[in-house]
This record gives sequence, C-alpha cells and structure tokens, in this order.
Amino acid sequence: MFLAEDAPEAATEWRGWRVAPVGGGANNRLYRVTRGRDDLAVKFTIADDRDRAGREYAALMALRGAGLAIAPEPVLLARERYGRPVVVQTWLAGRVADEPPASDAAWGALLDHLAAVHTVTPAGTSLALPAAMLTARDAAEARRRIAEELARIPADAQPPTLRTLVARAERATFPAWPAPPLTLCRCDPNTSNFVRRDGPWASVDWENAGWGDPAFELADLLTHPKYRAVSSDRWDWVIEEYCRRLADPALATRIRAYAHLLLVWWAVRCARFLHDVPRGLDQRLAARPADWLGTMQAQYDAYLRRAHAALDGVGRGP
Repeated sequence: MFLAEDAPEAATEWRGWRVAPVGGGANNRLYRVTRGRDDLAVKFTIADDRDRAGREYAALMALRGAGLAIAPEPVLLARERYGRPVVVQTWLAGRVADEPPASDAAWGALLDHLAAVHTVTPAGTSLALPAAMLTARDAAEARRRIAEELARIPADAQPPTLRTLVARAERATFPAWPAPPLTLCRCDPNTSNFVRRDGPWASVDWENAGWGDPAFELADLLTHPKYRAVSSDRWDWVIEEYCRRLADPALATRIRAYAHLLLVWWAVRCARFLHDVPRGLDQRLAARPADWLGTMQAQYDAYLRRAHAALDGVGRGP
C-alpha cells in the first residue's frame, strides 16, 4: 500500500523495508525492496488491455513449472487491489547492459537462454497464456501486424514515405512453410532485459510474453533498435547458431522472412510514436528523454532505408 499510494521517487525506509526505485522502464514503476533475506522486485504496470502484470506472472509461473531457473520467481499478482496492477517477484542479481553481446561466448549465452525459454510449450503446462503481444505464424499474419500498427495512425497523418514502404511489403512474396511450433516467447529482446551471469543467463520484464513462433522472436532480436549496430555477418552467425539449437528445418527461412517484415513494422512503429507523443496520446509511466524527437526521427529514417534494402531482395507478387 505504501508503494502504491506514496510512489517514492528516492530510496527510503518503510517498516524495516529498504525501498529503492529502479529506473529504465517506460511502462511501469519498479522498486527493489529488501529486508533481511527478502529481496524482491515490485512492479506496478500500466492498466491496459494486454494485462501486463498478469502476463508476466503467468510466464514466470510457466518457467518455474518447467524447472527453468532463468527468470525471477513469481511471488504475488494483484490486478485491482492497489490502483494499478502489480506483480511481485524475486530480485535477480547480475549484470545488465545497454549494449549487445560483444563475443561469441556472450552471444551463445543469450541464444542458450532463448532456446531454454522456447522449450516451454502449451502441451507442457496447464497455465492459460495468451499469444505473445507481437508474434506471427506466417508472412500473412506478419503483414497483419504491420497493418494493425499502421491503423493506429490516422490516415491523413500517415507519411507518404511510409505508405510506399507498406505497399511494397504487401506486394512482396515470401516462402510458405508448415505450421510452426508454438512456444513461450518473452517478446521483448531489449538488451537491458537480460541478466548476464557467470552461469546461464536470465531475463526480466516478461509483461509482453505469451505463445508464439520462436523464429519470430529471433527476428525481433535481429531488428530491434538496441541491436542496430550489429553487423550482418554477426546476424548470419546468430541465425546459424540458433538453428543448431532447435530441431526445426524451416527455422532459418522463417527468421529471415519475419525479419524483412519486422523492419517495416518498426518503421511504422516509429512513425506512430512521432505522431502520438507530441499529441499526448502515448501512455507511459516514465518521461521521455529531452532528445527523443530527433532520436525517433533518425530511427524512423534508418528503418525506412533498412526495410527498402531488405525488400529489394524479395520477390514481387502479381
């Protein structure tokens, strides 16, 4: 109740608990609270239709049920009691970083972590989990994700450059593949979500998690803004290494097809932020940096270039 009502912005003490706000999240308020042997993360989330706290708690429960010690332990879920949904979990010790892995060993640890996550399947748990917030099972569904994002920008505010790109993606032809397996996907490869440890890596921030195609999760990694400096040679290595970890003959084909379309999705996403944020339409619990506008415009321009370049190598439909 203290955290919900007082929302402390600096470290403090309350009834023997040491409370420290943790920055970095855009859509939540996060605290580390400690007392004696207790070391917990208390996360208040935005109340929206994706049920962020519920998703996170269910994903952590599924991982625990699978015997995977690669994420926090779930402690409490309260959707309505405190004004905002809250999920409580154990605190994970380890190093987090803004930059991508810098060595084969570090990349291998990240891929091992994702491969472990992807061993959790609907058949292996009785927990009800929805689809991951961003996923697809074929190219047509990936195009629908683009169309859904584009529809969030009023038609008269959609940049012509963006319309041209989306039209190219609609005309492009991609290979077909058998129905892919559904696995747990964490659905947010932000570099700072991975806890880098001497043993197996772990990860936090599961509020977008759900069932999805693991190939889509790898494609999201390849195209995420936090990995923009990674070379194409490294991505070829990542795809090859990940395919060695999963017995899935169509995995590489799906990863590359999804990556082409996710570059388009990211361009649309950036355009939506450029439209929504100045108009106060972007719901967040954290303020944006002062230089966000220039950064987002540059990111939009970069995704336009990257997406067009990727589509140059894709066949065209009739």
